[in-house]
Amino acid sequence: MSTNTAQTKLGDGVDRQAAVSTFDRSLVVTAGAGTGKTTLLVDRLIHLLLRNPDPLKITEIVALTFTNKAADEMKLRLRQRLHAFAEIQLDADTADAAQVEAKREVQALIALYQLSKAEMDRRIQNALRSLERSDIGTIHSFAANLLRLYPLEAGVDPQFQEDDGAAFDRLFDDYWDLWLDQELSAHSPHAADWRKILLRCRLDHIKTLAKSMAAESVDLRQNLERTGAAPAAVLDWLNRLAAQAASLIRRHREDRLNEKLVHAAGEVIREFRNTGQPLHSVAQACVLLNEKAINPNTQGWSPEDAREAQGLVRAARGLVRVDAALTCTLWSLLVPFAADFRARFIGEGHLSFDGLLVRARDLVRDRLRVREELKRRYRAVLIDEFQDTDPIQYEILLYIAERPGQAEMDWRKVQLVPGKIFVVGDPKQSIYAFRRADIEAYLEVVEKIIKAQKGLECRLTTNFRSNAPILDVINGAFAEIIQAQAGLQPSYIPIHPAPGRTVRESPLPNVAVRKIIADRPIDAETARRLEGESLAHWLKYQVLGKAPILNPRGEKVFAQAKDVAILLRKLTDIHDYLEPLRRQGIRYVVEGERHFYAAKEIIDAVNLLRAVENPHDRLALVGVLRSPLGGLADQHIYDLHRQNLLDYRTGSKLSGKDFPPTLEPLYEALARLHEETRSLSVGAAVARVFAALPVELLAACYFHGEQAVANLQKLARQAELLGREGIVTLKEAIRQLERRVLDVKDEGESVLAEENLDAVRIMSIHKAKGLEFPIVVLAGCQTGIEPGRNADAEALFDWSTGLTGIRIGSILDLAGLYIGEKFRLRSSAEQKRLLYVAMTRAREHLIISCAPNSRRANGSFLALLDAALNDAIVNATSSRTVTLGRGTVAIEVVSESLSAPKRERPRLAGGKETSDWQWFFKSWTRRAAACEQARQSAPFLTPTRLKRQEEGATEARDALTGSRHRQAPALLIGDLAHRFLQNWPFSASLKDFERQVREFTGQTLPDEFASLRREIESELEEVLSGFFRSKACAELASSHILGREVPLLMPWNGQIMEGVIDLIYEKNRLLYLADYKTDNIARTELAEAASRYRQQAEIYCQATRQSLGRDVRGFKLIFLRLGEMVELEMTRDSQLTLL
Repeated sequence: MSTNTAQTKLGDGVDRQAAVSTFDRSLVVTAGAGTGKTTLLVDRLIHLLLRNPDPLKITEIVALTFTNKAADEMKLRLRQRLHAFAEIQLDADTADAAQVEAKREVQALIALYQLSKAEMDRRIQNALRSLERSDIGTIHSFAANLLRLYPLEAGVDPQFQEDDGAAFDRLFDDYWDLWLDQELSAHSPHAADWRKILLRCRLDHIKTLAKSMAAESVDLRQNLERTGAAPAAVLDWLNRLAAQAASLIRRHREDRLNEKLVHAAGEVIREFRNTGQPLHSVAQACVLLNEKAINPNTQGWSPEDAREAQGLVRAARGLVRVDAALTCTLWSLLVPFAADFRARFIGEGHLSFDGLLVRARDLVRDRLRVREELKRRYRAVLIDEFQDTDPIQYEILLYIAERPGQAEMDWRKVQLVPGKIFVVGDPKQSIYAFRRADIEAYLEVVEKIIKAQKGLECRLTTNFRSNAPILDVINGAFAEIIQAQAGLQPSYIPIHPAPGRTVRESPLPNVAVRKIIADRPIDAETARRLEGESLAHWLKYQVLGKAPILNPRGEKVFAQAKDVAILLRKLTDIHDYLEPLRRQGIRYVVEGERHFYAAKEIIDAVNLLRAVENPHDRLALVGVLRSPLGGLADQHIYDLHRQNLLDYRTGSKLSGKDFPPTLEPLYEALARLHEETRSLSVGAAVARVFAALPVELLAACYFHGEQAVANLQKLARQAELLGREGIVTLKEAIRQLERRVLDVKDEGESVLAEENLDAVRIMSIHKAKGLEFPIVVLAGCQTGIEPGRNADAEALFDWSTGLTGIRIGSILDLAGLYIGEKFRLRSSAEQKRLLYVAMTRAREHLIISCAPNSRRANGSFLALLDAALNDAIVNATSSRTVTLGRGTVAIEVVSESLSAPKRERPRLAGGKETSDWQWFFKSWTRRAAACEQARQSAPFLTPTRLKRQEEGATEARDALTGSRHRQAPALLIGDLAHRFLQNWPFSASLKDFERQVREFTGQTLPDEFASLRREIESELEEVLSGFFRSKACAELASSHILGREVPLLMPWNGQIMEGVIDLIYEKNRLLYLADYKTDNIARTELAEAASRYRQQAEIYCQATRQSLGRDVRGFKLIFLRLGEMVELEMTRDSQLTLL
């Protein structure tokens, strides 16, 4: 909510007002899902710029958020609000709702800070001029700016390139091979150590560990010399485990398997705590722990005791695998390599994303002069999504927010400037542990630093996204699911619907659980397939085009595909949901899928490149022949092999043989490309192959042809990038691409402009964070938490304790075991928050989809929800409604059969079939007529041509003022004016306007008009000078320009309407279109001239509504010669029929 009286009507209005206008205390804003935190951040920025006393400049503020998209949105919203405030005239009346609201906000700010409107406008203009120089962005962009400001102090190349991992991988492979050759040579000083290590560890695992240590996120300095004493944090952990074992033994005094395992785990833990390693005295206990497991169904054992016992056994098994001597030796060997590689990597001008953060942290921590300069430079620090921030980022921001004159080297001791730091986050939405988001670190910084130094916590609990029935269920569920755990889980804070929201009656429940049951026991894979089929059928026949929802304008409409999102915990098994959607003809878009290199078109393309580069690569050639490009059956490929023709250089021998006629031209094309690409660069070679063969055309025929073509274009760009990075041969580039395909390297598919595409969105919950949809389907809820597939070896770092541990294969050190257990507990708690994020994406309908199988998975969303519902879902055998908190949940039991449907061919009464070809004849008759009609009409149409057709006009009709040769310069003047204005900033000075016109005409004037250049320049200056000094130009200068010379294509009665919209812009948050006219008319003829363009205006407005999904407030004709702007108001009734 904005700063106005409307805030007082909200349940959290006091907190919202305090959050934007409190400047003498540090602030922590705990913002629940859908509570408008972005608006709050923009409000806070506006108050910082306009406050009295001590207003800030925009360049004195650091405002950071999680993604580039979020940062761009924050900057855009700030710009729009500032423009809206600047345009308000306090003495003018307006009926526009947006202007009325902006005027109310301006008056409130003036009253609050005792400002004049002139002073407010001055500050706003200063902020707008400097907005692009401000530090509103991501933490990574901010860190990069710091390093470029102080490259010498940071020890980096000032022109460093941010590396996404490709350069790191390539350089690491090269350097590792050289280093390993020396280390394993006969004269290596470490030969004895290597012999011990290689007896226990695989060489590829050692390489993986070294690569992990070479990343800048691992602190090598603290661990150069390891001692036998366990760190204090690890000792505390061992003591807690020993106490848990003793407590369980006291509660369970029997001598069954569970009790024996707890006794054995306690012995190992106590022995390790006392001696640092499990000795022979506990050998029998170690054997028992490795061979047996806790039985959770043992009589007298509660589920909580069983889980606690399983954790003890897991920890004890880990202690048995600890080998301090071996890991210490391995660490001492690899640390020098990792440190040397980092220096080489930086020396070549590269910096990883981790390196940006670590080196920026080191810069502000260790360089005290730099820290003082930054503290003076930045007077306010705002951080969004604080719960998802890497702890290293916390340190950077804490040091910058430190009091002047102090220089603490430990972040825990930093004393903050009151009111300088402002953080917004929601610990219930902390779901990025895999990106090193640390909920323990978040809670420590908030509780022990910010709030401990008299910081103020403001809670936003009014939700503007979801309807009340959804929020009632969410609050009821998570009051049970999310319970406070120290360092792992915050307490749950309920969220409440905004006042005035309406809930319409609908046949689709607000919250429903679709429990899909089979006619026989099923496994997990079959359950997913059954669920996918059921969901696709349900969407097609009960939701799309049938379920009523509200559009953004509050109007009742029926749900379309774009209104539905299917959310999954992970996309590993996504094909089980996609195939049924294809069969039902439901269009979909998968967002966030990282398996770019597993896409069929990419595999086929890499095979093609391999075959072109190497004619001896028969495996790649077989892949090409089996792909859509070759189209050969396996029998044909086998015959080619039998006849020694599996070589495209043998194309001339195919004549007269029984092979498809397309094979010989394909062989000839491959042979020709092999010769042509040998002398080309990597990017040019790939482009030549894709241009010579119909690769993209065939990809366009896939079900998702646009995505497949975009992926191929991305592959071509990546190949070109590999060439720029130093890979000079096609063979080497193909080897890199082939390795990525075989390893299925994580890479997102090429991003399409899909926001207005009418398609079901399918994405991971992580990808959906920050988004909202009218209908959300949370699918695969029966899937449990699978044990994370750890890397073969890795170095682990824990920010809160400062510990670094290592694990290689089954061997680890004590710190590695401790950190691994912390990560496991953190991941388990995070799953509950992941469910919360998923359920809070829904606006009107939330559907929980599950297909329980014969084995109930622990940690599944189904298990979490069922625990809150007292097993109502698992016990349901028929549809029913249950209460959850203040809400209700409809449990719909859907029975599905695994049997394939039977189809019987209909028989005629007489038992004999007859052919009726009448339908065939009629069909081809219609096609022939349509074809002839298409031939008679031009394929493309413009608004001007359409008007002439309707008036029965000819080309001669427009020649009103002279002959055709006199028209040409006039038309040219109009064209030049449009092209000049395409790049002209409307707020620019007119000081050297004439010079710029002359330069422009010199570059763009066609040769046939060279003799008329002076005349044309003079007239062009006359046309534009009147416009630049007009109110029309001033209005555009104060508006937000969205697009210039925007091309337009749309269907129109069997033809294609084309055109160009000169200008699309926003003013007062309203959308306008504008068109330049160079008509030489008198002012008295303006109204008549404008009326001639009404049909063009209606066409352009209709196209804009359809493509942008927004209303167009008006269409403005700008008569340049007169400097006059005439508005044609467009109402929603002025719709044209588009076929």
